[in-house]
Amino acid sequence: MPVILQSEKKQTSSRLIYLLLYIILAFGSVSMVYPFLLMASGSFKSRLDVQDLDIIPRYWHDESMLYRKYIESKYNEAPQEYNDASGNNVRNFRQVDLPETSPALLEDWVDFVATSELPLGWFLTAFGPTSDGKIIQNNERAFRNYVTDLCGGDLAVFQERFEEPLESWFFLKFPPERLTDRKYQLGGSGLIQAFYEFKDTLELKDRIYVSCDSAFRKYVKLSWNGKGGDFLPPRSNSAAWENYVRTFLHPQFIIVEESYRPSWSLFLKEKYKDLSYLNKLYSVSFSNFSEVPFPVDKLTASSHLSDFLLFISNPEKCPKEALVLDTPEIRWREYLNSKYGNASSLSASFGKEFENLNKVGMPQELVDLEYVLKNESTIRWGFISNNYLMVLEYILYYGSGIKNTLIYCLSSIGLALFVNPIAAYALSRYNLSGQYKILLFLIATMAFPEVVAMIPNFLLLRDLGLLNTFFALLLPSMANGYSIFLLKGFFDSLPKELFEAADIDGANEWQKFWMITMNLSKPILAVIALGAFNAAYSNFMYAFILCQDKDMWTLSVWLYQLQQFSSQGVVYASLMIAAIPTLIIFVLCQNVILRGIVVPTEK
Repeated sequence: MPVILQSEKKQTSSRLIYLLLYIILAFGSVSMVYPFLLMASGSFKSRLDVQDLDIIPRYWHDESMLYRKYIESKYNEAPQEYNDASGNNVRNFRQVDLPETSPALLEDWVDFVATSELPLGWFLTAFGPTSDGKIIQNNERAFRNYVTDLCGGDLAVFQERFEEPLESWFFLKFPPERLTDRKYQLGGSGLIQAFYEFKDTLELKDRIYVSCDSAFRKYVKLSWNGKGGDFLPPRSNSAAWENYVRTFLHPQFIIVEESYRPSWSLFLKEKYKDLSYLNKLYSVSFSNFSEVPFPVDKLTASSHLSDFLLFISNPEKCPKEALVLDTPEIRWREYLNSKYGNASSLSASFGKEFENLNKVGMPQELVDLEYVLKNESTIRWGFISNNYLMVLEYILYYGSGIKNTLIYCLSSIGLALFVNPIAAYALSRYNLSGQYKILLFLIATMAFPEVVAMIPNFLLLRDLGLLNTFFALLLPSMANGYSIFLLKGFFDSLPKELFEAADIDGANEWQKFWMITMNLSKPILAVIALGAFNAAYSNFMYAFILCQDKDMWTLSVWLYQLQQFSSQGVVYASLMIAAIPTLIIFVLCQNVILRGIVVPTEK
């Protein structure tokens, strides 16, 4: 009996009740859908904006947010790298503003980089590994593809060629670079050589030229209370400059005048005494100490480089007058000086006021801004797909989660559609003496959570020697009390006349089961199959405990492992991808499922 009668529907009070009910239902639906939409939105975000509670990510329509995300990604989620390169001082990338455009300055910078042949050790690789490694970026992925092509996609070839262990291509990264740190030196491994070959292929947008001025300013601020200069000149009489160059600056930016070669030769002679020791250590064959040059490669660790560091740090052997610097900023200022001559001409050309040429920093921000403005759709799509791409790479390139999950789900569905119908058919067709007790026992299993049976199942399967096999996953769930109860009720509703007619025609029990019962029970069997699929697909705890061997892990376990070292956006993306198979099954089978829920009316 309806609560509101037909005659009362047009009354104001009834309409208000209907309105209230619709409002409550709408609020309930929003409260369920809104968290899902937030998760879906978060799957397209990075550390910069993942905490924003917006359904549509802001960078989809906001140019300034897109620029901030691009900067965050280019500078490897490290604000300090951005501050060093740009001369700004931001604590996080949300504080980054769009820089003022200067086409003339940008044109000069592009021309300078193209014509100056700057060393590979003078720039960091943009879009590389982040400090926490929770996201894979473009050039990190490009380097992996580069090395994969070198090895023909064979991990065994990689291990033989580079003599380094690697479990999966997914974990191949290039080393972090600290190019202004005096202690930073490269090993002589083949992988390092491959990395620098890869660096040589990078475009300007993928390069972050290191700022020695910025490193010097930080040193002066900490050690000299800010008194010592705000830029690093080629030469200086400043004590701060000398101490920084001798003690902290990376040697690749330090040149010793060739006229001081005798001092270098004397230093080596005093240290080694016997030239044969030096030849053996350097792997060379000099006939005299005067033949030993200053090292050319000042990045790769070697005894030659170690001696050079000792030499330049000794004021008695290497006086301050012998030292001259060569940095990206110094080269940039020399380029501007040769082209414009003075600060006034420079200011007139750029439309900006410069006190002197030393105040002109490297305009790397302008390169970033121009690229963002010209490639908005490409950059935006890159951010949309990056989290999902990392998840897909992990599950496709690492382990066999998809194959194991497919085998497990199909086997579970097959067993559920074989064991449960047979048990239900026996209870439905035959009047067993303990039938109701059996049904009560089957229904009683629904009163206990699966966790209660986890330890007994584990001990039993361990004693049977079935751990780390598909049998361990399939046997505990091949029969389901609720499914048997549901099927029995459905089988009971089938017309008995069909079975009597089959008996007259001489059909055996298997034919009656397969041709009549199973053929007429497709809707309810679809419900059972879907339940078996969901149970197997979402089975995490059993799959993780019973199959601890990585080769037996299912997709849910692999995604759980990915989530332990991934960013929040990647975690959301993995949850979205994990939900896709269930969603597809429901969308394709919803009509069959709904028919299975309602007992058929035709007898």
